[in-house]
Amino acid sequence: MATKITNAALIAACEQLLTEGITYAQMDCQAAVEEALMRCGVPASECNLAGSNAHYRACVWRGTPEQCCELLGVREVPAGAFMFIVLPSGEPAKYQGDGYGNADHIGIYMGGGQTFNSSSSRGGVEVSTKFGGNKAVPNGGWNMVGLSRWVDCGLTAAQLAALTGNANATPEDAATPAQEAPTASAEPAASPCYGVVVTPDGGPVRAREQPRKDAVWKYAIPNGTQVLVLGERNGFHQVHWLGKARWVQKGFLQMM
Repeated sequence: MATKITNAALIAACEQLLTEGITYAQMDCQAAVEEALMRCGVPASECNLAGSNAHYRACVWRGTPEQCCELLGVREVPAGAFMFIVLPSGEPAKYQGDGYGNADHIGIYMGGGQTFNSSSSRGGVEVSTKFGGNKAVPNGGWNMVGLSRWVDCGLTAAQLAALTGNANATPEDAATPAQEAPTASAEPAASPCYGVVVTPDGGPVRAREQPRKDAVWKYAIPNGTQVLVLGERNGFHQVHWLGKARWVQKGFLQMM
């Protein structure tokens, strides 16, 4: 059984580390996160993993900040959650093909838009504010959230149930399989298939409620995200996103 610590204790450890003038040469991003965990009592034998990619895959839940907020019914990612910058390629050979991409950077969300991390470009342990902590996913910022096995983020039983069900489901229909999402308005795909969002500027793509350029949209899907493709119509792909069938222009989806 994994050692459990509170998010308050973890954030206090991060705050202490921020006062110690630690350079990146002394502690890279993975080491800084692990040091914070160990200062809270998590044994090194548990949390010394093989890089950010190993931590990303060890999380009990992974998803975008947008998904996390939607599933939990909140406007901010919970404090104590791990934050990642995940790239669509470049993962170590042992992880290639598993569909999770390359977790290139790791940090700990402290709340209020602040993420503790050790940055090579900033020279050491610091606080990043590029991720705003709300449903929007800033281009180029922290684009994925992971809930660690060691950290109690103060979630309710209902919130945990929503996360441990289908990761693309909303709290109301968390138990609904993604395969049940197609609607009669789309020409169904011949067999289950997936696509990756690819945009010219690296930004997110709008997920619309209908297959029209002027249709209402509420959510944007981050560049590099893998989605289940349900069908197509009028130059749009119908994809499963945040528990519902939504529409993305074909030019922004690269089929796998």
